Amino acid sequence: MTAPRVAAIGDSITLGVGDGLKQDWGSVGWASHAAHAWGATEFLCTAFNGARSRDLPAQAARVAQWDPDVVLCSIGGNDALRGDFDADEVRECSESALRTLAAPHRTIVVAQIDRIGLFDVLPRGISTVMAHRAGLVNEALGAAAAASGITILDGATVMARTGKAGWHVDRIHPSPIGHRALATEAIRMLHDTWSPVALVPAAPTPPTRSAQAWWLMRHGTPWALKRSKDLLPALVAVVAAEWVVARRGASQTLPEPERAPALTNDSATAGAGHSS
Repeated sequence: MTAPRVAAIGDSITLGVGDGLKQDWGSVGWASHAAHAWGATEFLCTAFNGARSRDLPAQAARVAQWDPDVVLCSIGGNDALRGDFDADEVRECSESALRTLAAPHRTIVVAQIDRIGLFDVLPRGISTVMAHRAGLVNEALGAAAAASGITILDGATVMARTGKAGWHVDRIHPSPIGHRALATEAIRMLHDTWSPVALVPAAPTPPTRSAQAWWLMRHGTPWALKRSKDLLPALVAVVAAEWVVARRGASQTLPEPERAPALTNDSATAGAGHSS
């Protein structure tokens, strides 16, 4: 069997943000590590920072013309992080992209997202809303994948195995350990179709506290300020609405905080984050 041509689409998790502190994105990250392990003859990454599900169809069209054997995708984190979040849009756009990519000779893996660790340090109401949004994203991705018989990677379960070490300093993206855990799971899932010819490279030595602090100052703080203009007002409105519902004694409220639920695709052999 010849080595595959591998393409990667989606957001900053696909791009590799969090896999170290250097900005060598596109050559790192879970998709890149998996492609390396398969000995990919070529690797194309169309992912970019801030990508939402609405950006996926255009990426898919470009990748379909390139005609890869394997496509790896992570998307949805930026949708959940925006004030105009719409789970139906996530499903519709993802389904459109996957329909474009689906082909008998092609294997597609979509990584569902984990709840965003950053929000666990914020008030309970906000962390509950964000956990709920992550669950809605996963439901949408699961439905889109099922429509085309696409393979789903349970990102929440994979990240749970890594514990705190699986998170980047920003607590939004996977760390080098987290990226490698996602890559290892993708390789395991596709083993019968594409056997690895190399090992996933070992994670680098964790950065020093000073290096982490510099990264947060240089990248994390600007990101938080940018998102606060859009996301925080919407979150406050959602939390306030839920509080009113609870006060009125409504029977249905948002669930207690829990890990984002993952759906399995029974028609396929079993697509975080999160992104910036």
